[in-house]
Amino acid sequence: MPRDIPVGNGSLLVNFDQTYQLRDLYWPHVGQEDHSPGHPFRFGVWVDGQFRWIDHPGWQRTLDYAPDTLVTQVSLYHPELGVRLTCSDAVDFHENLYLRRLVVANEGDREREIRCFFCQDFHISGTEVGDSAYYEPERRAVFHYKGKRWFMINVARAAADGWDLGVDQWAVGIKEFQGREGTWRDAEDGILSGNAVAQGSVDSAVACTCACRRAARPPAGTGSPWGPTLKRSPGSTAPSGRRGRRHSWSARGTTGPSG
Repeated sequence: MPRDIPVGNGSLLVNFDQTYQLRDLYWPHVGQEDHSPGHPFRFGVWVDGQFRWIDHPGWQRTLDYAPDTLVTQVSLYHPELGVRLTCSDAVDFHENLYLRRLVVANEGDREREIRCFFCQDFHISGTEVGDSAYYEPERRAVFHYKGKRWFMINVARAAADGWDLGVDQWAVGIKEFQGREGTWRDAEDGILSGNAVAQGSVDSAVACTCACRRAARPPAGTGSPWGPTLKRSPGSTAPSGRRGRRHSWSARGTTGPSG
């Protein structure tokens, strides 16, 4: 399957398909260990009792790069949901950190609660056998690991006094075993189970929730700049009618040849 808008730093490489689903995550050697060999890391939106995965045909999407950068520039709009998403993806040049910046615009006629769901289908070191995942309350984050390979998943939401760190909902569970499709199915009613730990063939889902006012057209020339990742940034706020959040994976482990 063709891959679109890849981003990487020489050690960590992230590939997407034509619908903006993450399909490959190579680390620490590009072309060797693929920790999601073609399996989609699903991304979905819930609003007003309706849920749509990002590969739903109702989405109008453009996938590109910001000019003269290795940062993606993705626009997603679903007329039925009345939601517009602006996404930017990047891999840090110095750290093994994949970051997605997401701005949500409410195109409805009133303030609405919008929930974004991010599902991780790791096959660490190319296989689902022996994987583990758990939710850590202290960081409000989910971890996937096997042997020397560890991955942390977390979100940061723009707030009036800086950044609100941590997921609002979470669930980890079993996939691809005894007919189980995976924890991603748990997201489709807009509420995750909160199951905190699983071993074997596992996947996970996390959610970030915000109350979005009706979108107002921003003045010409305004924008929402990049800021520090997973750190508080005093005075940083989202434009009226929009809510910004950052969604990230952080990879940790021995970077020498495995085996």
